[in-house]
Amino acid sequence: MYIICPEGTELNSLLQYYAHLLSLKKFTNALKNISSFYLSRLTGGYFVWGKPFSFFIEPTNLCNLRCTECPVGLKLLKRPQGLLDFDRYKKIIDDISGHAWQLLIYYQGESTIHPQLIPMIEYAYQHKIYTELSTNGVRLGNSKFCRELAESHLSKLIISLDGATEETYKIYRQDGLFHRVVAGTRNFVKIRNSLKKRYPRTVIQFLVMRHNEHEMAAIKKLGKELGVDAVVYKSPQIYDFENAEDILPQNPRFRRYEKENGRYRLKGTYSGYCRKLWFGSVITQDATVIPCCFDKDADYPLGYLNQTDFGTIWNAAAYHRFRRTVVGNRNRVPMCRNCSEGLKTFFK
Repeated sequence: MYIICPEGTELNSLLQYYAHLLSLKKFTNALKNISSFYLSRLTGGYFVWGKPFSFFIEPTNLCNLRCTECPVGLKLLKRPQGLLDFDRYKKIIDDISGHAWQLLIYYQGESTIHPQLIPMIEYAYQHKIYTELSTNGVRLGNSKFCRELAESHLSKLIISLDGATEETYKIYRQDGLFHRVVAGTRNFVKIRNSLKKRYPRTVIQFLVMRHNEHEMAAIKKLGKELGVDAVVYKSPQIYDFENAEDILPQNPRFRRYEKENGRYRLKGTYSGYCRKLWFGSVITQDATVIPCCFDKDADYPLGYLNQTDFGTIWNAAAYHRFRRTVVGNRNRVPMCRNCSEGLKTFFK
């Protein structure tokens, strides 16, 4: 990974940007929330103070690609698909803005499909919320959208580029266009820099798999050529364990799983005290509140924001019951058995 340090007017722009996000009220809430998590873990007790400060909000669970390990791409997603209504989104932001400090404005779909994504980013920033977007990058090839995104108050942009060549890229990112993503990324960085901005911080994310691990050095070189701020590697989550070896890289540093008695299991050990259940929450495109980003099909709905406010859901018995279940025996919840949260870091 490499980091580009801002200078001069770019530094002033960055400082002004983050100064706008400062909030004593949000800081106090985050301190209470984090303290309750660590006190619970240290004592083996159960304390929940404050409200979560980090949220996923899903603008859409539709996608323009057919990635081979994605439930959306594989058409395996069981819940209804569609777009989050913009007026509903604004009501959600109004509801959580007193304690929300970070918004990951994506989940299971491709957020850039949503026609009001830019207004969503701006509305969150007006409410002192840091926004992060993860995208397959295809729509960056649209010059108008690319400029609008570069001019926005987005905090961080993650571009998934799982290959350094067209041939490798399309093995996983089916229906994707490698050259379009590369050209769009280059144009995005060029526009952002011309505006004398250092935000959104722009990152290329490379999912390390069997077919592309030989291009890890090449993707870092490409990232430097494109002018992004960093290139990061990520390990794949597996759903089809019968064909896992076709996907998992050979390099053990980048394998999330190990084989034991003929079965795959996550490396390492973990506690039932899961930070995700204290620090954050997920809101789907139909305004359902679910516990975390591993609940792809919303199998564990905790409340509905078209019926009540988030604070009521957060403090209701269902949320506490789910959290206590995970604390007591994490393996009782199927999705938790394939979740890397809380595991020791197994690669950098």
